Amino acid sequence: GDSRGSLGPLIGHTRRAILLAVATGRSTSDLAREAGVSVGSASEHASVLRAAGLITSCRDRNRMVHQLTSLGMQLLEND
Repeated sequence: GDSRGSLGPLIGHTRRAILLAVATGRSTSDLAREAGVSVGSASEHASVLRAAGLITSCRDRNRMVHQLTSLGMQLLEND
């Protein structure tokens, strides 16, 4: 099988990388660094994942912190 998992073709490899990074509760800057994309790009990907119900986001002072929802966890567990 593909070591990158089956989610990549479905949601895109960058969003999969961001979803994996969110698993530990990360800021948008952390996600950008983990996925190798700009902060703006990470923010856009996070918005799509949030709209799909895979992550939640909340503001902590001057940063957004993202966490997986139960649906997001299930997707990663089955990847």
